[in-house]
Amino acid sequence: MSAAEKIAPTLAEWLTWTEICNQHPDEWVCLAEVQYEPGGSLRSARLISHHRSIKEALRQCSWSTDPPVACAHTGGRKLRFPRLEMTDEIRDIVRPRW
Repeated sequence: MSAAEKIAPTLAEWLTWTEICNQHPDEWVCLAEVQYEPGGSLRSARLISHHRSIKEALRQCSWSTDPPVACAHTGGRKLRFPRLEMTDEIRDIVRPRW
């Protein structure tokens, strides 16, 4: 195996979402070239990386020149986003001035 092949492995074959879930249960997966169903659910994609930790899954796909299109948990866990709470004093400061 050449050094270039070690640095940038090729993307895996197309997998359906069901196959990805069966092969990597309860893990975070980073996907590329995602295809969606008409209803918006994920139909198939190319698997870039997978791991039980989202940080490790993202670190593993850092070799890719393109960022992953989707990052999902095969067990159905949702990504958490920080929640912003404002007091009245801060709300007055950031209120748009017309």
